[in-house]
Amino acid sequence: MKKILLSIAFLGLLTTNSFAQRNHRNLIETGIKVGGNMSKLTGGNTQDFKPGLQIGGTIEIPLSFYKKFALQAELQYSVQGYKGAEYDQIDMLTDKVIETKKLENVTMHYMYLPLTFKYYPSKNFSLEFGGQIGYMLDATGQFDANKYNTAREYLYLTDPRYVASYSQLDKAVFEAGYRSKDPDDFYEKMDYGITGGFSYYMESGMFINFRYYMGLQDIYKKDNDYQKFTIPDAGPELQRELDYMNNNLKFAPMTNTSVQLSLGYKF
Repeated sequence: MKKILLSIAFLGLLTTNSFAQRNHRNLIETGIKVGGNMSKLTGGNTQDFKPGLQIGGTIEIPLSFYKKFALQAELQYSVQGYKGAEYDQIDMLTDKVIETKKLENVTMHYMYLPLTFKYYPSKNFSLEFGGQIGYMLDATGQFDANKYNTAREYLYLTDPRYVASYSQLDKAVFEAGYRSKDPDDFYEKMDYGITGGFSYYMESGMFINFRYYMGLQDIYKKDNDYQKFTIPDAGPELQRELDYMNNNLKFAPMTNTSVQLSLGYKF
């Protein structure tokens, strides 16, 4: 009888311990993470990667009994943007470079809501894939020439040597918004895209997360709302310039791109 009771007690202990372990592995987990990113706007040739930072909180919900699959939601503040690259101004008569200029750096502040599905090949490693939606809180920098287009020079090469009514064309460009410094004149507030990466977890609760984000929203609002320039009293020479610019001013979509590396802790 004593052996039977001991056996039952031992079995009960094993069952309780096993249940506790499995139940522990199925707890909803919260965490925080902070790190850096390298970002730019993809779609043009006038940007370089810019370093930034990110900070946020996470909540992870298991989707399977042994936590092979899970769903993670986050709230993330991210500082992004791009470094302005150099570009050439070309003489409209000779097609030769007459000056090289550098665009200003642009910094954009976003609040993102990433949602990712996670797969655990092992308890210390996860693969993740999902999407995120964000809202631009603010932006600083010069915004008027950050996208490549086939008629780029006509936004800047309004040279009085070749354009008699230089001040009129310059004014038309400005009034169309291309030289404004207000970010609301240029960028879509909403951003969305897909994200993927992996995480490595330590026994202490610390983890390292790598993630790549590819935006799908064309965030350059002024190009989306582009209207043709008109100058009512334009002379023949100025009108030829306007016609050429209006017929050739075409922009490629510009989307956010960032590579992120974070250090986090699970509670």
